[in-house]
Amino acid sequence: MDEFVAELGAKGVLSPEAARRVAELDDRSHLPLAREIHALLYLGAALILAGVGATVKDRLDQLGPMTILAAVGLAAAACFAYCFRSAAPFAPGKTESPAAAFDYVLYLACGLVGIFFSYLEWKWKPLGSWWDLYLFGSGLLFVALSYRFDNRLVLATGLLNLASWLGLRTGAWHLFGSSGAKPALIVYGAALAAIGFAAAKSELKPHFEGTYRTLGVHLALATLLADATRLSHPQYCLLMLACAALGARSMSERRFDTFAAAVGYAYLASLASVIDLTRTKGADESLWIMLFSAGGVIAVLLWARARFKEAAS
Repeated sequence: MDEFVAELGAKGVLSPEAARRVAELDDRSHLPLAREIHALLYLGAALILAGVGATVKDRLDQLGPMTILAAVGLAAAACFAYCFRSAAPFAPGKTESPAAAFDYVLYLACGLVGIFFSYLEWKWKPLGSWWDLYLFGSGLLFVALSYRFDNRLVLATGLLNLASWLGLRTGAWHLFGSSGAKPALIVYGAALAAIGFAAAKSELKPHFEGTYRTLGVHLALATLLADATRLSHPQYCLLMLACAALGARSMSERRFDTFAAAVGYAYLASLASVIDLTRTKGADESLWIMLFSAGGVIAVLLWARARFKEAAS
């Protein structure tokens, strides 16, 4: 639907306002309280997972390990059974959820899988020092489920699990010496961003592009930012180059979210470096630097947002 509407807009068949209205009808954002209902459903799923985790912790002695595993496993199986029974057949494009609560039942099932294997490993330690393979396996499982059921929340959860596994495993193996897992996470974040750019032009779930790109950009830039607090650090120059390239690409594609990320991370690194240079001159000067620089960054972001909207119309 997104590609069809974009094609009609490019040909002049639909005006920008009409295309926007069609997009709202497609994602149901025109419905009253749609976002509030989705927020409540997500909060409900999160509270159920928190309640299950608290029950497992507090009632461990009374319930027994096999009872806990059976209850959590059956609950996860019931959620998955509902999802597989209710979902539409797989399609490479965007598919609608059969019910408002469907996506959150799927997210609840994935969370119960995490609780199941966490308790299993805590109680009996079948994998021992390789316990992080649970993160790897669940990450692959969640990514596969996200494509099967067209769920970006589950996709983000799976990608974060894979990032956690990568950080733990590369850190345990000391592959990068004193740098720890940071180089691996930077490469992983860049790879996710590249997948996002490629997904936008592919026929397989092109609307997943935003999830890949957002997670990849923030993971790579945040990891670089951890060591980019001084002008003399090589990571500072690398971060500035990455932000400049991302900002230029975002300007050409009119992507405000990634443009704001590039400006924000470059600002934080530069601010930390300037404060480090002026720390001997007192707190007042650092405060004024923060206030004026923050105002400048906000002005740049407001200008970019207005320009992107004008270009889109």
